[in-house]
Amino acid sequence: MGKASARKRLRRSNALSSFGSKGAFATSIWSQAALVLVALMLLATSLGLLVFSVGPTVYDWSRMRQWQPAPAQVESVRLHVGRMARGAPHYAAVVRYRYQAGGTQHTGTRAAVDNAGDSWREFHQQLADRLHNAQRTGAPVQVWVNPAHPAESVVDRTLRVGPLALNLVIAGFAGGSGLLILMMVVGARMRGRRGRKKQRGPGGVARRAGAPQRPAG
Repeated sequence: MGKASARKRLRRSNALSSFGSKGAFATSIWSQAALVLVALMLLATSLGLLVFSVGPTVYDWSRMRQWQPAPAQVESVRLHVGRMARGAPHYAAVVRYRYQAGGTQHTGTRAAVDNAGDSWREFHQQLADRLHNAQRTGAPVQVWVNPAHPAESVVDRTLRVGPLALNLVIAGFAGGSGLLILMMVVGARMRGRRGRKKQRGPGGVARRAGAPQRPAG
């Protein structure tokens, strides 16, 4: 009677231990999946900044260094003030001007290298004020024209280091954090796999908790 109840308690203990390990494993799988999702989002943010912001800005600035100056007349200008997706203020100088290049009159609308604007108000405010003064007095402003494609022009071709450096810092932080999280998940998976292998017997069958080990020989 005593041996039978002892065997029942041993089987119940083994069942509870097995259920607990499976539950912990399932929890670990879901937490790792959530971490992988966060890491992928961070990597996508970093890649998006590099591909759609930093890269095009540097590329356009390098092209504009070869452009030629030309006088232009400002037809209209205003400072656009809006909000970005995360709620930060957004500014951009919106301008329309006309100029002649290659014996043909053209109309331009590009104010700066990064024409989409950003949260740095001082630059866009000063550029809009300068263009507004030129429009009010009728004085010409200097624009930069692409000699290969005269219809392409820009008012200010300065490469602004501040916004560029900020985007690089954000991209580097997001990308580095994403890679670090992925490395942590991969490391946890490898350690868990090695741990499960150690719990298995020589024949590849997991030993039950509390089961007596046979002496060697």
